[in-house]
Amino acid sequence: MTFLRRHSTPILFGLLVAAAAVAFLPAVSSGFVADDFILLRTLGRSSGIGWVFGHNDIGAASGHFYRPLWLLWHLGIERVSGSAWAFHLGNLVLYVVITVEVWLLARRLVGLPSAWVAAFAFAVYPRHDESVAWISGSTDLVATALGLPAVLCALAYWRPGPRAVGAAGFAAAAALAKESAFVLPVLAAVAVWAARGPRRRWIAPVAMAAAQLVVLLVRAEVVGGVGGYSEYPWTPLRFLAGLVSYGTAALSPPQFELLRDPALLVVPLAALVFAAFAVRSLGRRGEGERLRLALGGVVWFAVALLPSLNLAVDLNTGNGERLLFLPSVGLAVAFAALVPVRGGSTVLALASAGVAALALSLLAAQTWQGAGELTRRVVDQAAALAPPGGELVAVTLPEEYRTAHVLPGITLAAALERAGVNTLVTPCIPVIVRTQTPGAVTLAPAGAAWDARTTWDAPFDVPVLRSPSPVSADCPWTADDTWPPGLELRAIATPRPSRQPVVTAYFDGRDLVKAPGAASAPAP
Repeated sequence: MTFLRRHSTPILFGLLVAAAAVAFLPAVSSGFVADDFILLRTLGRSSGIGWVFGHNDIGAASGHFYRPLWLLWHLGIERVSGSAWAFHLGNLVLYVVITVEVWLLARRLVGLPSAWVAAFAFAVYPRHDESVAWISGSTDLVATALGLPAVLCALAYWRPGPRAVGAAGFAAAAALAKESAFVLPVLAAVAVWAARGPRRRWIAPVAMAAAQLVVLLVRAEVVGGVGGYSEYPWTPLRFLAGLVSYGTAALSPPQFELLRDPALLVVPLAALVFAAFAVRSLGRRGEGERLRLALGGVVWFAVALLPSLNLAVDLNTGNGERLLFLPSVGLAVAFAALVPVRGGSTVLALASAGVAALALSLLAAQTWQGAGELTRRVVDQAAALAPPGGELVAVTLPEEYRTAHVLPGITLAAALERAGVNTLVTPCIPVIVRTQTPGAVTLAPAGAAWDARTTWDAPFDVPVLRSPSPVSADCPWTADDTWPPGLELRAIATPRPSRQPVVTAYFDGRDLVKAPGAASAPAP
């Protein structure tokens, strides 16, 4: 026991690093999926550092997002090794670094014993899988790895000048990795308010805001304005729906399909009951300081969500949970403040919960393995079906595999381009794959349209807060409006191909196959 007490910090630190490295390790073999193919195309167009800082994240000269440091991170990895495993290992390295940063931040705010609680909770949090297991989800990893040091500088026991310069430099760098980092000055102010001790260090948040203003001006010049997701306008309804969906998703394991089985809402409700009980217990013991720190963590969570509240998390999949990454730092601090480490029983309970969370994280990472296998298979099948120089119409196409991305939107086109296939790809109805069951999706001609029907093994993904908008004008589609919202079992697609020859295919729940009665592709 004496040895353990004397060496507890290095032992716990080693376990923390191991937990962060292992939690999503199975995803290393998942390969490239979804937007990864667009990222690879952008990297292929890059001609160096100057080019990266003069273009947006998809390589165009205007519009969309401006994330040059994120692109530089991946450009460096590609120069070392362009294989998928190298990019995935890069994600794991960033995740370990961020977990250590969370420990440093929590140690400054809630003290050493509770810092371990916060850091381990962060390391094994299952909702991190989209950010860590998906190569393109690393936008949040890079931005957070640069952003947390800015907050740590703001809290440092340094003279005002060095503290402000350090915080401003890291805040500007984080904003050059992802737009969500523009809330860092406010987050630093929250941390300064919540920090123990009478001194307040407001000069650092002000310096951070000034540095990010410069980045904002440069960004506006490069992307030609605000950029971002213009198809998701800010409205009071969308803002409220986003707040509810993120709050629910943050307290729910990623495998839960809450819209289809509302009984599973008992999980986030139980988490809220636990939080209320913990607040009441701290209040009875007169631990106002810990209550203030817990409140600071909750405020951090809410503030970090603000840039994303026009985009609701899809509770049926992991789509959007990467936007919970920076907010989850606040959740980890709040959890550590609400659960003070007292005695062996508390440690045992926390360890048991940590093991359960680690198991969920490993399961989520394995889902990305399945998504990678599905992506490779569908891309190969699309390449075999695609008419050279013509158009491949995919009436149904796998968008997600459980909680992992597969081939949403235009990503199949980017994947075929990488494979050297010259064809126009028109995706129509997005499918959420749950079991990879052949024949789950069926297709029948309906005049000039296609009547697509499916089962709960592969339901169609339908937006809740807007009408289904086709990825391409070549294939508008509509779906039934039934319960639960967001998932439908029938849809009608009306392809209007603009290029000849045309091959019409559909995803049947496992494979991409030729549509019944559709012409075969001519021999190349």
